[in-house]
Amino acid sequence: MTLAELRYLIATSGLDDGKNGVKLTDIAEMVGVTKVSVYRAIERLEKSEYIKRNEKNKVVMTEKGKTTLAEYMVTVNFLRKHLEERCGTPGEVAYQDALGAACAISDISRRKIAEFTEREETTDITKRGEDHD
Repeated sequence: MTLAELRYLIATSGLDDGKNGVKLTDIAEMVGVTKVSVYRAIERLEKSEYIKRNEKNKVVMTEKGKTTLAEYMVTVNFLRKHLEERCGTPGEVAYQDALGAACAISDISRRKIAEFTEREETTDITKRGEDHD
């Protein structure tokens, strides 16, 4: 997935109320691009089955799109957190860099990051439970 496509998915997800879909103009405004740019990107995302258009021609996320976005965001949040906390990178810079990096690494590495964060969360929950005993 390209960085631009990831940004469009994030915007669509953020604007979607789960009922009505999202207008292209709203996505364009949120991402800061023209409606024509959004139209082209949406066509690509439709072909990849990440989004679809409803009967009112508004954009809605598919289950595949929601799942894929969630997977990417695990990586984005992992990288952002480490850039901020361990490297001292300012928050917005860390977030933007993490978005780009998440698109640049392989599916295998993204899966490994997801597995790692899941293990870490499980370990943290277990430790917190032991602390209360």
